[in-house]
Amino acid sequence: TGVTYLAVALCVAATVVRDATGNATDLVIPGVACNNSAVAACELGYNFSSCAVDTCKFGLMNNFQVMTMVSGFGPLIIAGTFSATLSSALASLVSAPKVFQALCKDNIYKALHFFAKGHGKNNEPIRGYVLTFIISVAFILIGNLNTIAPIISNFFLASYALINFSCFHASYAKSPGWRPAYKYYNMWLSLLGALLCCVVMFVINWWAALLTYGIEILLYIYVTVKKPDVNWGSSTQAVTFVSAVSNALSLAGVEDHVKNFRPQILVLTGSARTRPALLDLAHSFTKNYGLCLTCEVFVGPRSEIYQEMNAGMEKNQQWLNKTKRKAFYAGVACDNFREGTESLLLASGLGRMRPNTLMIGFKNNWRTAGRDAVQSYVGVLHDALDFEYGTVILRINQGLDVSHLVAEEEEMLKAAREQEALDNQMMTNGGKAKGLFRKSRNSSQQVLTTRVSVCGPTPAQVAKMNEKLMEASGQFKKKQPKGTIDVWWLFDDGGLTLLLPYILTTRKKWKDSKLRIFIAGQPGRSDLDKEEMKSLLKKFRIKCSDINVIDDIHIKPRSDSLKNLDDMIKPFCLHEGSKDMIQADVMQKEHPWKITDAELSSFEEKTHLQVRLNELLQENSKSANLIVVSMPIARKESVSDFLYMAWLDILTKNLPPTLLIRGNHKSVLTFYS
Repeated sequence: TGVTYLAVALCVAATVVRDATGNATDLVIPGVACNNSAVAACELGYNFSSCAVDTCKFGLMNNFQVMTMVSGFGPLIIAGTFSATLSSALASLVSAPKVFQALCKDNIYKALHFFAKGHGKNNEPIRGYVLTFIISVAFILIGNLNTIAPIISNFFLASYALINFSCFHASYAKSPGWRPAYKYYNMWLSLLGALLCCVVMFVINWWAALLTYGIEILLYIYVTVKKPDVNWGSSTQAVTFVSAVSNALSLAGVEDHVKNFRPQILVLTGSARTRPALLDLAHSFTKNYGLCLTCEVFVGPRSEIYQEMNAGMEKNQQWLNKTKRKAFYAGVACDNFREGTESLLLASGLGRMRPNTLMIGFKNNWRTAGRDAVQSYVGVLHDALDFEYGTVILRINQGLDVSHLVAEEEEMLKAAREQEALDNQMMTNGGKAKGLFRKSRNSSQQVLTTRVSVCGPTPAQVAKMNEKLMEASGQFKKKQPKGTIDVWWLFDDGGLTLLLPYILTTRKKWKDSKLRIFIAGQPGRSDLDKEEMKSLLKKFRIKCSDINVIDDIHIKPRSDSLKNLDDMIKPFCLHEGSKDMIQADVMQKEHPWKITDAELSSFEEKTHLQVRLNELLQENSKSANLIVVSMPIARKESVSDFLYMAWLDILTKNLPPTLLIRGNHKSVLTFYS
């Protein structure tokens, strides 16, 4: 076919001059100029130089019926032209609406979804046929083939260019799914074809080429911005994957540097929807610039939880994408919570792209949760520090867990869907089974009524608590009011306690919150300590609105505060001091997890420090948008788990949202930029 086309073109070009007057008497006259486009005719003895001034009706450039003139039998050319035109028109009329219908079914362009509907057993796109007919008639009514041809030709060439480039791009991506069957296929030939098509578009008509490119770019921008829920398995995905792997491998060969440190957070949210406040705050730290993994530990028999875990993987990731939270979901199945978290801490991430900070919610129910749950929770904190993770605990007075509200919402949606399906079924079946469906509907309503009556009406107090919980859960998703982030930097942990709140102030939602720094000082050295801190912050290039030196931190707490602590730990104390030695030994063996009198005496100063800190926080930071405090650390096997939980509880009690932060003693701040 290609050879035939080229032969015809060469034959016509070899037998017809560019411009001709059509007058056989326009011969070459000696002494008269014969040039420009008439040179070829001059050599044949004709002078058509007048065509440079006046428009001529003959020649390749002017006579569109030139094929009929040079052919052996002119009517055959006309018949062939009609046949080719009709076959192309019919092919386009049938195939274009089918392709257009497939595009509309993908629902990429919402306004075109009307044309997705088909008719008959072959799903014929009748609406597409009508639209194609209207467009065709509109072009025909232009009445000038020379006006239509450049536009149509450019659109065809654009299609060929995109097909060629798609082939090249798929080859470049090295996707195993791209397996061209053509023996002589070459990716660079595809690229050359795409470039030639683009060049020819401008050669034919530059303004039509620009119009075509403009339409293509607008369509591409629309798809990019709208991100339709369609998966084509495109070569772009393959190239992105190859690029990501390549970048991860190149990053693995570079050692970490303090200047490039950024928090990569593994946040224990459970299901992605379960603790929204925890996820939102973690996302504020990482945003688009760091890694955020929202993780869930499934505890129980493996055979039962694998199915739940696998179903939850895609569901949770889809929810994260839908709510525009730039995070990844990961789940793990283990016999207990601590083992699962340990697996996540050790195995999460890829090369240098792995978490360096653990974020977890405060265990509000530690006094009723039981010994195993508390030991597991505290063990996770110890494991994180052992694995050189920074550790962050978030406490909100109303709590973090909204799983019961999510479950209720899903139950209501399920019931609504069932009711809608039942109504649709009734409408479909009409009056034939009206009595049967009425009975079914009544029975379903009876079930719902029974379910509600068994549960009973929600008490006003519970409803109020749930309302406050939902409000607290969404507080980090909205813009924060004008206020402060109070940072109580009590220990040098490498700077994580200072870096995380600084990162928050760079986010749009927190831009109205100013940093206030509180440090512990010695009596009589307040001014000197303040100047030293100012100098340090200046070197770190961290701006804060105020620096406060607390020099009365080691004063004994008030008696009412100490009583609150005593009431808190009383159920977990062994009280072996009032017993003889033998009885005390027996009690310790029976309850090794309880707080002994010796332990309380040994850590009395540190215990009182947590109580005193809470008093100071109540005095100075009660109105802050967020409080950040250096997290106290308990030595393994020296401080019992319940005493440590009491420290954390009494330290953060009755305060605004509070973050307890402890770095891994590796520097995350540097003087150098």
